[in-house]
Amino acid sequence: MNKPFYSLALLAATLLAGTLEAEAQTVTKVKTKSAKRTATDATPSLPPPPGERPEGPEGPRPPHGPQGPEGRGPRGEKGGRVQVLTDLRGTLATYVANNDEQVYDAFVLRPESGAADTLRFPRHLGQQLLAAAKAGSTVTVTGFRETGPEGRGHFRFVSLTSGSQTVNDAPPARPATPPTEEAATAKGTIKELRRDPRGNVRGLVLSDQTVVQLPPTAVEQLGSKLAVGATLEAAGNLRISHPGEARATTAAPTRVVRAETLTLAGVKYLVR
Repeated sequence: MNKPFYSLALLAATLLAGTLEAEAQTVTKVKTKSAKRTATDATPSLPPPPGERPEGPEGPRPPHGPQGPEGRGPRGEKGGRVQVLTDLRGTLATYVANNDEQVYDAFVLRPESGAADTLRFPRHLGQQLLAAAKAGSTVTVTGFRETGPEGRGHFRFVSLTSGSQTVNDAPPARPATPPTEEAATAKGTIKELRRDPRGNVRGLVLSDQTVVQLPPTAVEQLGSKLAVGATLEAAGNLRISHPGEARATTAAPTRVVRAETLTLAGVKYLVR
């Protein structure tokens, strides 16, 4: 065989063998990495330690347990503060309606010692309280003292006992059939601005004694336009009575309109 031809053939065989070996090593590395990745994916992730949760896209998630969401414990029971209860014994002098709807929401208690005090209660307990304790009855009121948003302290009603009857502060029962609201309109001049204990306007009394209720944001936006003597037209719904409420019978009925639209100085506003 010709030596130059033999040398070229030997060189070509050597290069081909090197190329095949390099490709084999590359395939082996790829298979190894793929096997490692498959093994990692197949390994089940361990659960977080008790009381911890894995991080979400927004960062660490709050732990579950006695101090978990909404202050609920491991069984879902609702948490809350501990309050020291106090018993006030005395004579229930009279019931009071401190609202536009003339719904009883408080009573005056003359204790065995000390000055009389006005104690508020949830409106939906009105009928139960009137049935259990008439004006002049001797009662025991259980509750606790707390400070309201306006910084004034008041007695928080928990229960009332009169004789063998006790009325507890329980949530109102949901009616089987929700009451239907009745559309209403009101028109007249503003006679009075009704204000809450903080001094903020919460409603308007018109010349025909209709009370127009407005949300605080609407009152803030309308500002000085809501002035005594201004002509106003309102459309909305009459305030409906809720189960358990007791209306004051000594006063004349008052129409209370929850406004959805208002017309002032020829400009009509949508109230939300």
